Amino acid sequence: MKILILAFALAAAGAFAAPVHDAVVLGPMAKQALALPKDAAGRHRSGVVRALPKSVSLGAWIAEGDGFVARARVTSEGAMGLRVRLDLGNLPGAVEVRVQGDGPVETMTVDPLFGPEAWTPWTDGAAQVIEVSSRVLPSDSALRIGSVVHMTESSLPKAAAACTVSTSCPSGDAAVDAAIAERKKSLVRMSFVDGGSAFVCSGTLIDTPSRLPYLLTANHCLPTQETAGTLTSRFFFEFTTCGGTLIDPASVQVAGGATMVFPNYNVDMTIVQLNSAPPPGVTYAPIAATHVPDGATVYNLSHPRGDSSRYAIGTVVGGDRNFDLPYDMYIVRMSKGLIEPGSSGSGLYSLVNGSLQLRGVTSAADDELSCTNPNGITIFGRSEVMLPQMSPFIGLVTRPADDAPNRVKDWAGVAQTSSGMDVPLNTVASGFFDIGPRQINYAGDVDVYRFFLTEGRVVTVGTSGSIDTVGTLMDSAGRAYAADDDANANNLNMGITRYLPAGTYYVQVAHWDPTATSGQYTLQVKADNVGETNYTALWWNPNESGWGVNVVHQGNIVFATLFTYDADGTPMWLVMSNGAKQADGSFKGDLARATGPVFNASPWTPIQLTSVGTMTISFQTADTGSLIYTVNGTQVLKSIVRQQFGKLTDMPTCGWSVFDRSLASNVQDLWWNPAESGWGINLTHQGPILFATLFTYGADRKARWYVMSNGTSNAGGVFSGVLYQTSGPPFNAAPWVTAVSTPVGRMSLNFTNGNAATLTYDINGVSVTKSIQRQVFASPRVDCEP
Repeated sequence: MKILILAFALAAAGAFAAPVHDAVVLGPMAKQALALPKDAAGRHRSGVVRALPKSVSLGAWIAEGDGFVARARVTSEGAMGLRVRLDLGNLPGAVEVRVQGDGPVETMTVDPLFGPEAWTPWTDGAAQVIEVSSRVLPSDSALRIGSVVHMTESSLPKAAAACTVSTSCPSGDAAVDAAIAERKKSLVRMSFVDGGSAFVCSGTLIDTPSRLPYLLTANHCLPTQETAGTLTSRFFFEFTTCGGTLIDPASVQVAGGATMVFPNYNVDMTIVQLNSAPPPGVTYAPIAATHVPDGATVYNLSHPRGDSSRYAIGTVVGGDRNFDLPYDMYIVRMSKGLIEPGSSGSGLYSLVNGSLQLRGVTSAADDELSCTNPNGITIFGRSEVMLPQMSPFIGLVTRPADDAPNRVKDWAGVAQTSSGMDVPLNTVASGFFDIGPRQINYAGDVDVYRFFLTEGRVVTVGTSGSIDTVGTLMDSAGRAYAADDDANANNLNMGITRYLPAGTYYVQVAHWDPTATSGQYTLQVKADNVGETNYTALWWNPNESGWGVNVVHQGNIVFATLFTYDADGTPMWLVMSNGAKQADGSFKGDLARATGPVFNASPWTPIQLTSVGTMTISFQTADTGSLIYTVNGTQVLKSIVRQQFGKLTDMPTCGWSVFDRSLASNVQDLWWNPAESGWGINLTHQGPILFATLFTYGADRKARWYVMSNGTSNAGGVFSGVLYQTSGPPFNAAPWVTAVSTPVGRMSLNFTNGNAATLTYDINGVSVTKSIQRQVFASPRVDCEP
């Protein structure tokens, strides 16, 4: 790969030669545009992208010396710094770029070989002057200005918490100090652009035989080539003395972006290669693939909040999984120093023979970590997983032969054909691809497959076979939607179900054990035309408390249980067990009333269903709808919304799954005992609260319902609460009269897993215990996530 060698003996800072025209002048940003929410990935936001409605010319090219020069000024009023996106047209070759804000001149080389965009270095101040030099006269469209990053902080901020420890400060151990002095020269402060914002993370140069500038960081920092291409790196960013505020004069910025080498969402790590050579004096961190045991002392070097380099010392206290990542991560508690936003991607080290060896990468930390609360945990991805997978791409081992591409980038230039997985999945009559058998051919083997959709579908990807697989579903750029280790509790195969719009997608499959050298699997990819939104929830009209309808949505069928009142005010439930999706998107079916054995009957005897009318449910949005039903000729029309009884942030997101959901943590669904058809319980799960509606029968065999409206969980995860019976106005009452609730006992639910539980309740002193599981009546099924 081509590496650009930059001259570090820069021209003296000062005004650029005239003429410099004002190519872009942007007014101040509105406060609300700058008041962005915290980044979902935990990255430290440092600026906001201001996309121009139309790209702007850099200006006229002027003959100067032995080439041609164009100069322009870009201004974003109120910015503390700027970066500018240069859009490359038919640029005749590499050009030299010099930029200046309120500080020194920064330089970079822009080469069209690295892509159609280039981002200038980060300069301080509200204006940046750009000078581009070319030996060949470019056309007017060769280089244009497309976007401006309005930086909200200085390029050299002093923002880290007071309890962080500068790498210029001693640790009290001479051997540790010497190791930090060496390793801090491997540390990189990263600035990049992703999704409309600029962010700061940390990264580490790693040691390879070639000594190419391979930079290891977090995947949540640099997930795609597009993001990696925006990178500008700062080296030797450190205070000159412990307790001082002067920055080391050796600190230097190297712009020019990076090229994706191997990203891995599953362990939250990405390795890229810098497009420009790092400055003289850097060191390269050795990386080890051995496991760090609990109790071991570990070290971290990072740039918290984009500030100068800091170190932290801590202890490995265990391992756990972070978010939906399929591998255990190191859990570390720091005893000295602090991890903050901006530390993401920084290295976790062990001291071995006087040198700090890289063992992991910073993935996440407790939100509550602070100088007054320093005892939270930090989570690190494990290099023992990443190293075997990336080794063939950084020259540590010869790249073996394989039966599938290993990276999304390996598919670049591979044309779509009219056969196999190149046929759009939604146009395949069976809606199904079966690829295999395929092989894990060597330790660290990662196989990547491509498929296409021309219309949105709910897509399931998964493996079958005897090996333990891990998988990732990715978009056309390689950004992960989700990852999975085991989709079901009874086998080790990965599986993911997601709604995907039209587009190009990739599936990554690997052995969960990165040291495994062989294994066989088959990949299945399936599409279901059921729409994006799953409507499973408890729905109600907030102006008419006391009645509701539980909707369970599987495939193109809705199972709806209406909880209301008979003419005499006693509780009555009605059921539409097969509400089929109509051409207009609504769901319609027969409405029935049931009679059956008393709730505590043993053995259970069959029930009888009597049709009383029809029901139609239409959804205007994901959260609003209308309900129309008839009971023996009486029609009722209601507006309905999803019922929220917890915090808004506790409302689950309900999607799809073809799996048994035994590993699910949210239990919102219709549950039953398959040996006792005719009764069931609808569970609505919001955060720490479970709202349970039991439909069963009284001693008179009439349908009766009971509700636990505030089931809370104990330390063992058992949900329990008061069980109520309600009475209210007839189902068609207008205006509605508030229902009256009367306690009749208690209810508890003890979940063995996400698809098995024990239900215990008592009604007026009569106790019942039942084994229950989720009821399945169509595919794909509902899967709600907290």
